[in-house]
Amino acid sequence: MIDHLCVAKSDVLARVKNDLALGHTYTAIQRLRTLVAVDPDDLELHRMLASVYRQTGNLVEAGRWSFLTEDVRPEELAAFERANPDPWLRLRLIRWAGDPRTLPDAAARARLWALRQAAERSGPPERWNHPEKTPQTRSMKIPCLFVAVAMVVFGTLAAIGVLRAISMLLP
Repeated sequence: MIDHLCVAKSDVLARVKNDLALGHTYTAIQRLRTLVAVDPDDLELHRMLASVYRQTGNLVEAGRWSFLTEDVRPEELAAFERANPDPWLRLRLIRWAGDPRTLPDAAARARLWALRQAAERSGPPERWNHPEKTPQTRSMKIPCLFVAVAMVVFGTLAAIGVLRAISMLLP
């Protein structure tokens, strides 16, 4: 099975290379993100994604995908942090499930450690603090809108019915 995964990965990477040669960055990004979903701890895939995002000028995503690599740029890290100020969100977005000690770059290990510390200091995300509030607030919007629309429709039909009944009674 591992051999099949390696063959599939090399096939997808060949397609990514071809996509980039043709200038099809969107397709290349989609292929790379699929590979990252299968193997989130493959830093070479992170590096490749960051490179493609750099080519397209997307500093936020370049910072996201190069966060754990040695070739990350300060402006990319700053853009990633500005776009995602919550440290818990940034941790989730970098998609690293591996052991930080296996990261080949000491600076990347330090960045990950600092991000984890910031997340711990900030406490759990609001959604984790009050899980019963968030879904209820969101789910109440749709039923309220539905009820309002139904009342308007019902009121209009009732008014039309009353007018018709009155017009039938009058000579």
